[in-house]
Order: sequence, then structure tokens, then C-alpha cells
Amino acid sequence: MSKKQGWKKLLFWVRIIVLILSLALLLRMVNFALVLKHVGDIPWYIFALLLVIAIIRTWLNGLRWQLVNPDATEQLSQWQYFRFLMIAHAFNLIMPGALGGDFVKTAMTMKTVKSNRVSNLIAIVVDRYIGLFSIIMLGSLALIFATKIPDRMVFYRYFGVLLGGFATATFISTQPRLLALLEKIFRRLGRPGVALNSLLDTWRGALAYFRTYYFRVFFALLLCVPIHGVVFVTKYTVARYLGIEISFFDICAIQALVWIITAVPITISGAGVRELTLIYFLGFYGVEAEPAAALSVYSYILSVILGFVGFMFLFDPHGTIKKISQEESPVSAEHSDKK
Repeated sequence: MSKKQGWKKLLFWVRIIVLILSLALLLRMVNFALVLKHVGDIPWYIFALLLVIAIIRTWLNGLRWQLVNPDATEQLSQWQYFRFLMIAHAFNLIMPGALGGDFVKTAMTMKTVKSNRVSNLIAIVVDRYIGLFSIIMLGSLALIFATKIPDRMVFYRYFGVLLGGFATATFISTQPRLLALLEKIFRRLGRPGVALNSLLDTWRGALAYFRTYYFRVFFALLLCVPIHGVVFVTKYTVARYLGIEISFFDICAIQALVWIITAVPITISGAGVRELTLIYFLGFYGVEAEPAAALSVYSYILSVILGFVGFMFLFDPHGTIKKISQEESPVSAEHSDKK
């Protein structure tokens, strides 16, 4: 067994242990019969409505991803952006973290595009970065208007660390001097350094693209308002059904933190970690563990249904991907010749 395989195996077992411990802790803290009763009290048509909203939200996510793609050949169609994201929902259910499906989305993108693969990879990373950054910003703004937080310093610390981390990452990744320093370091690494410098050159090109077409980044950020806003509204609506009496802005701040924490690939689909995080933050408001867990379980059930819908997008009976690739291959070839 290689060293890399050994680390993967260790990481796998660490995730399994964390999942088991999280579920064991939940079983001790929560009466799941009561949780299921809470969930069952919510009308079925709310499920149906939230599912439709989730699919529309996925389409908006596809528009945001398309906006930040610096690939001038535009090899992916709007349908493919949407389709890959729906498939990602399916794999989010069986991969670590709440964003595990991004790896599948990336693999399908790399298989579909015929050129400028690094640019398409950068688009996926930038899209995810904008999404997470906007979550933190919206959560921070909600914190200003959240009036019922018993201990504000706890929330200030969490959001302060997140904002500081994203500000540092943005500064490092956009400073020409730091990028030049990285280039010098990579030159000393031999063949891996050549590959890293090639990636660095593509990143510089992407930065130049974003500076020129800054309005695309601006519109991508604007799209985050309805993308995340509908989740805040639906989460607040379900919370009210469950008898959780806190304000809309408090729900927004808590949901933003839950999103960021569950994005870390700790357990499969964020199971256990998501429920404990929600119980922890709602506990500051005096909310009991059962309704807090019910709010999380309800969201997870919706994710499972959306994931099963996403599995249907794995089938491409009309050969959409192949057809579009064939239609756009002359454009890609022409672009390659120019290079």
C-alpha cells in the first residue's frame, strides 16, 4: 500500500468514527420519535413547494457558475451547467461534507470539455468561493439585524474568524508579488513545479479576465441573494411550523454558520455534524434539541428527495452532451489553432 493510499484509508476511518460518535451523541441527546412527529406535522405540500424551489435554485446556481467561467470557447451549455449541478445533488448524499458532489461535477466537466480544462476547473473553484463568501457576508449582515441573540460574542467570534479567513485567502490569491514568489518556489520543484506554474499562469489569466469583465463577478454575487435568500425564507417558514420562535434574521445567521461548517468534508453528507451544529446554535435561544433536530432532519429529507431527482439526470437518452460537444468542437479546434 502506497503512502497516499494509507492516508486515504486513515481519512476514511476518521470520517466513519466521527459519524458514529456524532450519531451516538444525537441518540443520547434527542428523542427521535418526537423528532419524527415534529416532521410529520408539517404539511406535505410544503415539501412539494420546497422541492420546486430547490430545483429553481439549482438553475440559478448554474447561471452563477456560467457567469464566472473564463473559458472564452463556452464549451458548456446552460443545460449542462444545470444538469451537472443536479447530478452533484445526488452525490452529495454519499460523499463527505455537504459539497461532496462538487468532485463529481468537476469530473463530468473535465470529461465534457475538449480544451481549456484548467479554466473550467478555475470556474468551479471561483463559483464555490463566491458562494461561500456570499453566505458569510449575508450571515454577517443578518447578525446586525438579529435582535434575539442571547450571547452575541459567540456569533461575532465565528463570523470574525470566517471573514478574516476569506479576506486572507482573497489577498494571497490576487497579489502579483505573492504570485511571483510562488512562481519562484515552484521552479525549484522540478516537473511538479512546471505543472504548478502552468496552473498559476492560467490563474493569472483568469484574474485578468475577471478584472476586465468585473460585471460578471458582480452579477454572480447578485445572484447569491435569491440563491441563498430562498433557503433563508423556507428555513424560517419550516422553523415556525415547528414552533421555533426566533426572528428571520436570527435564522439567517444560524443557517449561514451551519452551511459553512457542514461544507467541511467531515462525515458523509454532513450527517450528524449538521444536526449537532443546529442544536448547538439554536440552544442559545432556549430551543430544545428535538425541534432543532427536526429542522435539520426536514432539510435533509428534502436533500434526499432532490438527490434522487438528481440521479435521473445521470441518464442522457438524447445524447445531449455528445451532440453539444460535436457542435462546439470546431470552435474549440479554432481556438487551439490560434493558441
